[in-house]
Amino acid sequence: MTQLSKSPRPSILLLGDSLMASSQAQIGKRDLVMGAVGRSRIADVVAIISRIKSNGLWDKAGGFVVGVGINDAEWREGEDLQSRAIYFKSMLDALVRACLDRPVAILTITEPEKQGAQVDRFSRDLIERQNAEIRAFNQRAIVFDMDAKFRASMAKAGLPVSFGFSDGVHISELGYQHWKPLLRECIEAVSTQRSKPAI
Repeated sequence: MTQLSKSPRPSILLLGDSLMASSQAQIGKRDLVMGAVGRSRIADVVAIISRIKSNGLWDKAGGFVVGVGINDAEWREGEDLQSRAIYFKSMLDALVRACLDRPVAILTITEPEKQGAQVDRFSRDLIERQNAEIRAFNQRAIVFDMDAKFRASMAKAGLPVSFGFSDGVHISELGYQHWKPLLRECIEAVSTQRSKPAI
């Protein structure tokens, strides 16, 4: 909130979990504000947008890039995956509605590898369902297929996708060499849409 309040002009907010936060994509970019926090869930992102409004900072928000969802797929939250997928869809709807007239991009979840220290914490089936829900919002938001693009970038470089992860879930230093340019591409899409004149 503090960084946004000090911004001299409307900024694009980067919201989400540790994958977004660790990208450090805001460094050296005056029109970007990092609001991502490790372990964030989709409800946390909706709450941040609500706080921006209640704190009178809405005019400072020029758009949103949201990368979240994997923490919503932890097994400890229960095994009723259908109900959890419905909940995730409802929160996506709340997210898009909360952004009002501001452009919003939603990244698909970078799906975990098959092996790694953190992999067993998450339901792969639920993540796939969540990604399907995100992709279905392509008429209401900018849907950026980070998962597919990241895997394609690694493959183009001749690298196994597993090299892109440090523990099967979090992105490695090598992985960010491919993930971060894609994030910049997404940010540019939001910036371009923000610049379009109202019709």
